[in-house]
Amino acid sequence: MAPVSHSKALGRGRAACAAAGAALVLGLAGCTPGTDEGEGEGEQAETVAAAPVLEEALTALAAYPALTTTGQVAASVGEVPQEVSLTVADGGAAQGTVSANDLDGELVGADGMLFLRAPEGFWLDRGVFGPDSDEFPEQWVRVTGEQAWIDPAATLAPPALAQILGGMEVASPEAVTEKLDGVLTHRVDLAGERNRLWINAETGQVERVAIEELVPEGAESGPQVRLDLAEADDAAVEELYDGLSTVAGEGLEMSRDARIDVTWDGQPSLNCGEGPDCTWSGVVHDQGGTGSGSVTVVMDVDFSNDELGDKECSQTATLEAGGSLELACSVDYGFTGETGDEVYDVNAESRLSTRGLTGERQEELLAAIEEQREATLSGGAGEGEATDGTGAEPSGQATED
Repeated sequence: MAPVSHSKALGRGRAACAAAGAALVLGLAGCTPGTDEGEGEGEQAETVAAAPVLEEALTALAAYPALTTTGQVAASVGEVPQEVSLTVADGGAAQGTVSANDLDGELVGADGMLFLRAPEGFWLDRGVFGPDSDEFPEQWVRVTGEQAWIDPAATLAPPALAQILGGMEVASPEAVTEKLDGVLTHRVDLAGERNRLWINAETGQVERVAIEELVPEGAESGPQVRLDLAEADDAAVEELYDGLSTVAGEGLEMSRDARIDVTWDGQPSLNCGEGPDCTWSGVVHDQGGTGSGSVTVVMDVDFSNDELGDKECSQTATLEAGGSLELACSVDYGFTGETGDEVYDVNAESRLSTRGLTGERQEELLAAIEEQREATLSGGAGEGEATDGTGAEPSGQATED
């Protein structure tokens, strides 16, 4: 159950009275069961010049309207890997699944926001907290890229991925020709122990990337990945944006927000005076101190008295990461009694919750999804104002609200 704060105060008709209430490592350098990756190693393998093959492949990748990818992601080397299956557009919009604890969670992202919806067991050991965390299961929850283990917009949007890979040093001037799942490829070894990519020898497109740390532009760290890639066709792009529009229009109204660990800073208090007129107040803060952006916090308070009945009030406010915020709301029973000296026991309890999306922001998101759809299908999403050097403004890297 979500934490509920209780308190009781005495109120008079006229007189005032107050009271305070097993880590696995992705085998990026070796073979995987069911594949023939690495065939030819240990014998004289055919080679081609790596630089032109890589340049051609990354140029093609950067021009994808969208890509589809399946494979494994780990938050860092030594962390337990999770399965992912995603479609990511050139502007950063994304939809697909990620796994944790052998359970799949749905992931959507657009316009600087990332949401997960998953069963209860998925959230175990995820380091995700909130005053309404008991409502996370089967509910859309806004998360950071770190909480999802990967930010698709920052790492997998085709222009962003091409830039990251292009910024890595080539370890060998020769690319080895070998079979990958029955497909003839050129394997390009990049600097580092576990950094490789495989390029289709016929199409010149990237088939697989295996990167020890996929670091987005401007970041200090990134996830470990082993992913198979393919260019998404128009049908897949339409399916992506149709899915995002449906979720944004129908599924995010009651979404929660896990990006900040919101909790009371000390104990809230109840004060009642003439009326009785009662006020519940307290301070909430970012308990973890490592959150990001700003979170909409809702405080709902229920007041009760056996004679006067029940009343309620609420307040909605915005808490900045690392900050604190005072919340307060009041009710006035407006009852003077027969003598004005009656004393009333007023009880109150409050509930804190978060909202991943406000009504105004929802309208903005729906409009942004349609704009991104048009740009992707027209080939223009990668030609807008650049914020990360790729020629695109990935949605996951927009300023968080």
